[in-house]
Amino acid sequence: MKTLFVLLLLFAIVMIWSAIEQKFLTVKSYAVHSDKISKDLDGTSFVVLADLHNMTFGKGNDRLAERIDKLSPDFIVVAGDLVDKNLLCYPGNAYKLLENLAGKYKIYYAYGNHEQRLIQYASGEWPEDKKKLHASWLEYKVRLKKLNVEFLDNSSAFYYKNNNKICIHGLSIADEFFKKGKAVVMKKEYLATLLGNTNDICYNLLIAHNPFYFHDYVSWGADLTVSGHIHGGMVRLPGIGGIVSPQVRFFPKYDSGLFTEDDKSMIVSRGLGTHSYMPRLFNVPEIVHIKLMAKTDSMDN
Repeated sequence: MKTLFVLLLLFAIVMIWSAIEQKFLTVKSYAVHSDKISKDLDGTSFVVLADLHNMTFGKGNDRLAERIDKLSPDFIVVAGDLVDKNLLCYPGNAYKLLENLAGKYKIYYAYGNHEQRLIQYASGEWPEDKKKLHASWLEYKVRLKKLNVEFLDNSSAFYYKNNNKICIHGLSIADEFFKKGKAVVMKKEYLATLLGNTNDICYNLLIAHNPFYFHDYVSWGADLTVSGHIHGGMVRLPGIGGIVSPQVRFFPKYDSGLFTEDDKSMIVSRGLGTHSYMPRLFNVPEIVHIKLMAKTDSMDN
């Protein structure tokens, strides 16, 4: 009985700590160098928001917005799952956050699997409660578009600065790539059919919610990919990292941080929230801040 009591007490302490920890905020900053970043674009910075799942940090997400303001980014990208497939999008905590930010920053919004599921709720096979969630998604999107938020659903946009530009691409991949269990192989031509080909002259920033397919993103032509989805591996342990992904893959390779391949980069956010039954432990919610830097001659030596 004593052993059971101790185990129950430890479990309760861990759950209480998890709830407390989810109200903290940390900023993770990265500098990404590339010879495709011109001197005019050198120092351009942006914030990545991912996996909020309609959670809140302060009333109306004011505390989260204040932390972003302190970073003074040139623009903001949403790397998916700002909303939750089981909650109303409008009114909602994600909407309040973007409403606060949209008047100050250009926002590029790419979808995660939760946004994509909310879109799918329009079909006749879903019950009425799911169709109401779809209607709230439509209202959310219409209102954010009026605030000049740019949605990138397998589409691209340009960020202009000093007569130079960054190509920003928002990727929405099929449901099969988010299924639990064994990973689905992505065909070589798949990304080109969704997004077309990259502009080799332009710096190509790809917003791709699922980081598992980093190699495919590099092959397609992404200079920098920003992702989320993995929730940092949910439970993080020192020296090990994330334990399990939302797709129930243990010790995911791309759980958090900066990864490189063939002189291309990917930055994976641990995200800001969680949903349903998924734990979040030793894994403080994260704002990602990225600065793009021109590659100097001395760096090549």
